[in-house]
Amino acid sequence: MNNIIRAKCLVLGDSVVGKTALVQTFMTENSQFSKNYNMTLGVEVVTKLIRVPDTQASVELYLYDCSGKQYYRGLVKKMSSHPSLLLLMYDVTSENSFNLLNDFYEMVKAEAQGETVKGVLFANKTDLTARRVISPKMGRDAAQRLGLLYFEGSAKDQKGIEEPFFFLVNEWFKTYTDKTQALKMLT
Repeated sequence: MNNIIRAKCLVLGDSVVGKTALVQTFMTENSQFSKNYNMTLGVEVVTKLIRVPDTQASVELYLYDCSGKQYYRGLVKKMSSHPSLLLLMYDVTSENSFNLLNDFYEMVKAEAQGETVKGVLFANKTDLTARRVISPKMGRDAAQRLGLLYFEGSAKDQKGIEEPFFFLVNEWFKTYTDKTQALKMLT
């Protein structure tokens, strides 16, 4: 019997860091990178069922691709209440997107209402090596400061896309099974 566990994963970061490109590339299993995107207005939700290795379980991952525009911040806050997981993202060629990470993280922390949210920090656009202004060390340091695990890659080159999502799914599965076992012990 296959158990399905649901998880709400927020994909957050400044505008044009590549959130939609990352999500769409992941959804198509690295088979498609669209060069033309419409800017996300508010929040777009997509789902993907991911099997947890060596188990009879799958995680139905609800990916909330959130607009990075300040104008939509109120709507994003409403849609992001009680998140299970977080993929926080920045563009390695944009110091501004890197500087806004803490603001997005604090918003998630407030919406989590005391719950711990497992998450990753994803540095996108590593294909633009000549324009890179945020080093991997700076990214790793920011991830450590925020309590996140650091990943980097390129949605355009379809590199490093799956790893952060699979990590999040495995972390959610562990969290869910730990909570379920704890509840069984109490009853």
